[in-house]
Amino acid sequence: MLREKGALPNQTDVLVFGSGIAGHCAALAAADAGADVLLLEKASQPGGSSAIAGGAFVFSGTDEQESAGQKDSLEALRRDLLQSGKNKNKPELVDRFLKSQLDTYRFLKKFGVKFELHIVPEPGVSRAHVTGTGKAITALHMAVQTEPRITYASRSAGVRLSRSSETGRVDGASAMFGDRETFIRAKSGIVLATGGFSRSRELLQIYAPELADAVKHGGTANTGDGLMMATDLGAGHADLGYVSGSFGGGIRNYPDIQRKAGEIPPLLFSFLEGGIMVNKHGVRFVNEGQSYKALSNIGMAQPEGIGFQIFDDRLMQRSHEDTSVNNYKEAVLAGYIQSGETIGELATLMDIDPIILEDTVASYNRNVAQGLDPQFGREANLVPIDQAPYYIAATGNAITSTYGGITTDGNMAVVDWFGEAIEGLFAAGEIVGGFHGAGYYSASSLSSSATFGQVAGRHAAGHFD
Repeated sequence: MLREKGALPNQTDVLVFGSGIAGHCAALAAADAGADVLLLEKASQPGGSSAIAGGAFVFSGTDEQESAGQKDSLEALRRDLLQSGKNKNKPELVDRFLKSQLDTYRFLKKFGVKFELHIVPEPGVSRAHVTGTGKAITALHMAVQTEPRITYASRSAGVRLSRSSETGRVDGASAMFGDRETFIRAKSGIVLATGGFSRSRELLQIYAPELADAVKHGGTANTGDGLMMATDLGAGHADLGYVSGSFGGGIRNYPDIQRKAGEIPPLLFSFLEGGIMVNKHGVRFVNEGQSYKALSNIGMAQPEGIGFQIFDDRLMQRSHEDTSVNNYKEAVLAGYIQSGETIGELATLMDIDPIILEDTVASYNRNVAQGLDPQFGREANLVPIDQAPYYIAATGNAITSTYGGITTDGNMAVVDWFGEAIEGLFAAGEIVGGFHGAGYYSASSLSSSATFGQVAGRHAAGHFD
């Protein structure tokens, strides 16, 4: 139940800040361990970035993999995580994830989360278990609402952590409830699951200044509150130098750009499925078969930092209806994608020279017919753009998440710069640095956040494993 009036409890066993998937899993795990839990959310609705993410979870050893005949192993998953993170990952966190991820998969299914395995072409291994955007949060929040040990309150932001003057243990926190500040004592532990800082221009200027003007896509309350609260107590930092953008954040009604405060634009990666990307001059500038992370710096280097994604009706018919990523039909309705019967019409809509753009697409199609891309060497999804109507989307670098933050040990206890645990304080989710390292393994965010949330909740409740 949303608590927008009255008063918050002034004490609890476990206090959890943030109601994304990490916070929900922490609260449910702590309650399962016998603790009374207060789950606080800064925004007016639960979910944060987890509620608007694509909804894919990386797991290994699941029933869905077995049914699909997918042969996987923890050793192979470890290898892929470390390769993606360029071996900058913290081994203790990777090992904890590998040890606990299958328990988390079962934990989520127990609370009604339904998975469908996304099958990838061989020789890859299918590990992305898809739920659809927001569906996991919906199931978990229903469980939170029916759990008598958990009290949930929205519009309640953490302000500052408190340590006992006698023991040094974190024993409570100040929080804003509406316009009132209140102190809450946490008898057992506090879990920070407040997400990243993709919505804080000030923190982006410090840790990733090149992304300060990027399209903002993360949860609207992701302003780095937990990072600041933990840093105030001496928490260490990890991976903050690797914060990167994702090229493909939608820009509404270009060239008459309309951006609203708190807007959550769609993520459009049509270039990964067969579309192409051009700049304001109407020419291609990159091999579109690369990941949206790899395109981040290349895209930012284009005029105005904008890339125009172009595709045809063939791809429109493959619109992803149950997710926030590549939902082309919804993006058309919202003004992020525009259409025309000819490539020249698209060019006119975007103030691009029609002759140049028509020549770019025609040249691309001729090369595709020969199975080649002599300009950039593209091999993935090399298909023609020749079925009207045609579509174009102005897109820029998006800051969807900030996979870097405070340091923890394998039990998700926050540790200081010297590696010593800050007693009574735990963390999980996007606020934690060290797991992803210098890169991001696709679909590992929700699964790691859920796994580490469950671990943090149990240990905050005093249930050790």
